[in-house]
Amino acid sequence: MKENINEIINYFAKANISFLDLLKFTVLPHRSCKGAITDPSSGGLIIPISGSACFTLEGEPYIMKPGMVIHAGPDMCLDKEVIGDESWKYAVIHYKIPKSEIKKFPLYQSHFALLTGQNGKISDLLQQLMLSQSTPGASALFRTKLLFTTLLSEIFDSVKKQLADNDTVVIEQVMEHMRKNYAESITIAQIAMDFNMDRRRLFYLFEHQIGITPSNYLIQYRMLKAKELLGTCDCPIKQVAECVGYTDSLYFSRAFKKRTGMAPSEFRMFIKNSV
Repeated sequence: MKENINEIINYFAKANISFLDLLKFTVLPHRSCKGAITDPSSGGLIIPISGSACFTLEGEPYIMKPGMVIHAGPDMCLDKEVIGDESWKYAVIHYKIPKSEIKKFPLYQSHFALLTGQNGKISDLLQQLMLSQSTPGASALFRTKLLFTTLLSEIFDSVKKQLADNDTVVIEQVMEHMRKNYAESITIAQIAMDFNMDRRRLFYLFEHQIGITPSNYLIQYRMLKAKELLGTCDCPIKQVAECVGYTDSLYFSRAFKKRTGMAPSEFRMFIKNSV
């Protein structure tokens, strides 16, 4: 997702958004539509229900299926093509903001994807919204507005949960990478590049989910392995340092003492005397 989820939430929170309608569509397999245009007077949220289709907005394709929501701006070029042998079912929510706010909120005229994952609450809220909008009276109108806001909130909560889950997987993969390659001269900058991630983003995720920086995690793991070697073999300290990723044995000794309170040789002696 190019847009930051917090920026999107901020837009929907601050813009004067008015719900217009909710429409549901069913398209038979293998059908396509080229050269269409999105509603020129409203923005829209496209919510897949079943099946799969390719929506191309302003030349950018989105492979759509349940578990995602697409935002489309007004008056956008749109091509649609159903994928597979299953009918494509989806809902479209139209909304608008005042003309005076359009320049202030450029996301209104943008297209972007929101990955929600499978969420039964979203489907239930769609059903309630469809029923409420077709019911006359002020009470139903008020409920429709409330349901629209609740649906947006559920979508955003789902996206944030998906992002958190994805970040957890990435951090677990990074830690596994460190544990497998701790003996090499790896750096945090190299690791970030290997995982196609900004270095600052890697530090943020580590501190947010693990409670320490990636640098400290790597150092702690190397020190753990150094303790194991010092307690089980009589190899020179220089060799121990090289085995846990340090080419400079003096630097290794300083780092080891800083974290254990003992020099490597002192720690080795302590382990031997403790047996």
